[in-house]
Amino acid sequence: MPHYLRLFLLLVAAVVPLAALQFMTQHSLRQDRENEVRNDTLRLLDLLDAEQQRIAAEARQVLATIVESGVPQAGPPDCQPTMDRLRARYPAYLSVEVADREGRVWCATDPVSLGVDLGGIRTFQNALATGALTTGEYGLRYPNQRPILPFRLAYPAPDGTPGGPAGGVVTVLLDARWLEENLGNRPLPPGMEMVIADRQGHLVARLPEAPDAIGQPLPTAMLQAMHAARGTRSAAVFDTGGTERMVVSAPLDTGTRESMIAIGIDRDAAMRPVQDAMLLSLALFGGVLLLTCLGAAWGMRQFLRVRDRMLETVVEKASVLESTTDAVAELDRSWRVVFVNERARTLLPDSGDAIGRNGRQAFAELMAGESGRTLQQAMESREAVEFETQGPRSGVWFAVRAFPSRKGLALYFRDATDRRRLEDERSLLTRQLEAERSLLTAILDHLPSGLLVAEAPTGRIVKVNDTALRLLGGPLPTAVGGDCDGMKTCNGGACFGDGRCPLLRALRQGEAVEQEDLPYTRPDGTAMTLSVSATPVRAPDGQMTLAICTLRDVGERKAMELALQRAKEEADEANRAKSKFLAAASHDLRQPMQSMFLFTGVLHRFISDEQGQRSLEMLERGLDTLKGLLDSLLDVSRLDAGAVDPRVEPFALNSLLDEIAASYAPILESKKLAFRIVQDRAATVRSDRVLLGRMVRNLLENAVKYTERGAVQIAIRVQDEKTRNGLVRIEVSDTGIGIPPDQLTRIFAEFHQINNPERDRARGLGLGLAIVQRLSAILDHPVEVKSQPGRGSVFAITVPLAAVEPPPPPPPTASPFTGGRDAPRALLVDDDAIVLLGLRDMFREWGYEVLIAGSADEAVAKVEADGRMPDVMLVDYRLREGRVGTEAVVRVRAMAGWDVPAMILTGEAGQECETDAAAHGLEVVRKPVTPRQLRRVLDRAMATQPRRTADSMTGAEGERLPL
Repeated sequence: MPHYLRLFLLLVAAVVPLAALQFMTQHSLRQDRENEVRNDTLRLLDLLDAEQQRIAAEARQVLATIVESGVPQAGPPDCQPTMDRLRARYPAYLSVEVADREGRVWCATDPVSLGVDLGGIRTFQNALATGALTTGEYGLRYPNQRPILPFRLAYPAPDGTPGGPAGGVVTVLLDARWLEENLGNRPLPPGMEMVIADRQGHLVARLPEAPDAIGQPLPTAMLQAMHAARGTRSAAVFDTGGTERMVVSAPLDTGTRESMIAIGIDRDAAMRPVQDAMLLSLALFGGVLLLTCLGAAWGMRQFLRVRDRMLETVVEKASVLESTTDAVAELDRSWRVVFVNERARTLLPDSGDAIGRNGRQAFAELMAGESGRTLQQAMESREAVEFETQGPRSGVWFAVRAFPSRKGLALYFRDATDRRRLEDERSLLTRQLEAERSLLTAILDHLPSGLLVAEAPTGRIVKVNDTALRLLGGPLPTAVGGDCDGMKTCNGGACFGDGRCPLLRALRQGEAVEQEDLPYTRPDGTAMTLSVSATPVRAPDGQMTLAICTLRDVGERKAMELALQRAKEEADEANRAKSKFLAAASHDLRQPMQSMFLFTGVLHRFISDEQGQRSLEMLERGLDTLKGLLDSLLDVSRLDAGAVDPRVEPFALNSLLDEIAASYAPILESKKLAFRIVQDRAATVRSDRVLLGRMVRNLLENAVKYTERGAVQIAIRVQDEKTRNGLVRIEVSDTGIGIPPDQLTRIFAEFHQINNPERDRARGLGLGLAIVQRLSAILDHPVEVKSQPGRGSVFAITVPLAAVEPPPPPPPTASPFTGGRDAPRALLVDDDAIVLLGLRDMFREWGYEVLIAGSADEAVAKVEADGRMPDVMLVDYRLREGRVGTEAVVRVRAMAGWDVPAMILTGEAGQECETDAAAHGLEVVRKPVTPRQLRRVLDRAMATQPRRTADSMTGAEGERLPL
């Protein structure tokens, strides 16, 4: 045999087994590669399908939650804000639309959808007719022409009538962008494509993205194969555009049942490592004859390269599994863990080193108890299972899906705790809403008042309680205001009044009507009076949504009010009669008493012996007591008659208290009582100086009257000084007999006295505190009292602080009659001769030259005859023939050419005298006035202006000035 033949045979003998081994290896690798690619693609298809089912389930749950929460029934003002909040929380591929029965979208998470008409869509009509959840087909969405999958569910009408027509349909739109958003940023093996098609086979989503392919039909052969596979995943090879692709698909009767999912891998790209190795091996066979060993080594090297590429492909597929939102784990037939992705390690911390361990131990949270038996049965029967289980140690709920194969078991699971919690919360919320609805219904039905709720703007009455039906005497119309023209009684009594219609006013004008008493006649002819209130209810945007009307039968109350009104009018009439009597008697009582005071003062010069002086002193005390009693009676009369008009102005409180303290110092000294004024600082208050002084005097007089030993104190407490509403408390306290607790409110009653059973008139009539209480109401100065029997009492008056300081008092001027060569002249005018004579004698005792007159004309005549102007005038207000004293003052001042100091002396209690005197700047002195009081007023008036001489009566050349 030739050498070359032997060499050839040797080479053939060496190469043929190698070639056969190479061909078998390549064929085996190709088959394994195809099987591996097919299985990995099927697994990826399951992941994609599971992801779509999860998102579709999420969309259905969102749909059910929105319908059950009652958001669509709330109307646009409440629905749209809820949609805005959902848009921020839900992913971009999920949107919600709420349409009415005609299909018009009036509320949506995407503002572009508002106003879109869905009425012609078949699934919309099916959902509206059946009331069940309806899944639509993929279609293109206006206006961006994006493929969407709709889920629709009808919601009940706002009135909530069981069995009634639906109010509209809520639609959750699942945009095909979920595929791009969930997997678009994750690496895919080379040549791999993922597509979703609708029932007709039109492409609705694709990865990698290809916008021009959206809406194009799938290849006919592929579509036929997908329709032929019923209920199972299919795998086949198709020629698509000159490229052979291995395609695995999920037909219509799996998954969402409205779409088909397919994953295609370029067969050449997937098989290229093996194909390249085969071609290289065949190309190198010629060289094997020369370099057999080198060829074998090279072949081994190629084999290792193929293995590396296969491992790279496996790693790439593993990265896809790592990127999915589900946790993934794979177990072999012996339950040994062969793969765990990062999500699984996160959900099950104990599974971090689970590779190679027994799955029942590594995944004890998933496979304990009944869950383990379910997975065992799935492994044995090779049937996919899906269930939820709770981890015995962590308490976490897992949603588990298991897919058995001849190699083992693939587990896909995710944390379902939040979903379970949300479901539990939704169930609890539903129960709570139902309980609150029942409670609200029970409350409304048992309200003592009638209640009606009308819808705006239609006026449809949506709620009427039993009380309203009973009051109105029959069923109401379905809407309010249908027959109301504003002039006639509204239909059925729904407006409750002759043309005034409170409920209609609230609906149409937004007017809030508060407790209007309106006449109403029931259908049976019964007349009654209803108190009606109507309130509009507005949405956050200000639009009227409802009007609520309440009504009560107030017939008995109206009768009582009329009776009370009549009783009040009778009491007011009696009070006015009393006040008129006292006011009329005031002048007649004061005149003789004034004469007694004046003549008593004159008597002092004529009685010199001690016994006569004591008798005269007792007479003066009796007159003082009588004056105090008369003043108190007439003050109460003036207060009840409303004749007191306070003049509120700022003034220094210190000066008022100093005057009061000075006037009561002799009495306090005579009773040997300690007295002091305690104050934080000087205070300026806003009040009527005279009336506030009268309140403090009455309280101080009471304290002195009922205190036999100890002390009397006036304390000034400034409160809230730094605020605009600062206050001052004037506290008058004593260590007297105190007030029993049951008398604290009765002491302010007229003629009520404590510890005076014998009614000693020297201790007053019991009108002091009654006057204090009336002045407190007029000035709005609250009065408080605290007392302990046997230890004393504290009365407090709260007065507002003044915002500004009062003007400083004018500097005192010296008396014009200290050292002058002429005696001052006084003009006295009074129509009561006895009072006039008493005044004349008193003024003469004081060193005055006196002119007296009984009328204004007489006064002017005497002044003109005397030729000299008076230095001061004391004029009675009410003179003869209906004339008044201010007229005499004005005429004499005109004669003098300057404002002669003057005072008005009157016994009237009316407001006319006060007003007229104030207009001419005159001080009013009330009769009866003691000589001491009159002298103080006279000195004060004389000190206001310097004294004029008689020369002021004449002109430059001595002639008289004209009158």
